[in-house]
Amino acid sequence: MGKNFPFPVPDSCPNPECLVKVPPQKHSFYKRNAIDANFSGRILIRRYYCKHCGKTISYLPTFCLPYFQYTVEAIFTALCHILNSNYSLRSCLKLLKYLGWAPSHLQFYVRRFLNNLNRIKVGLRQLIPGTRLPPDNQDKR
Repeated sequence: MGKNFPFPVPDSCPNPECLVKVPPQKHSFYKRNAIDANFSGRILIRRYYCKHCGKTISYLPTFCLPYFQYTVEAIFTALCHILNSNYSLRSCLKLLKYLGWAPSHLQFYVRRFLNNLNRIKVGLRQLIPGTRLPPDNQDKR
């Protein structure tokens, strides 16, 4: 990936307070880390600028999460191993040795996931209407 990557081009400003039907201008790039099983390095993220509201907009690739270095796949795999398959921290870390995580790192992601279950449920219900999810009063695990 580089500057020639076909970044998405918005047709209007996505800022809910603006929503002007004029495409934002290409503004610049910034670099961020991305870590996965097959890649560890810096990637370029395209930034756009809206002249009407003055906001900058960045579109992350689908494999990235805001504020996380590890890709969606890496985090999802780790959470599945420890929450769904009932692996111990030690055996889960052996399966994920390519990430080089310490037990505290994995515990961080598990805690963060469990503390955000309500937000995750709202997101899943919006993405997939009619999704049946466990009741809220059930044990988080």
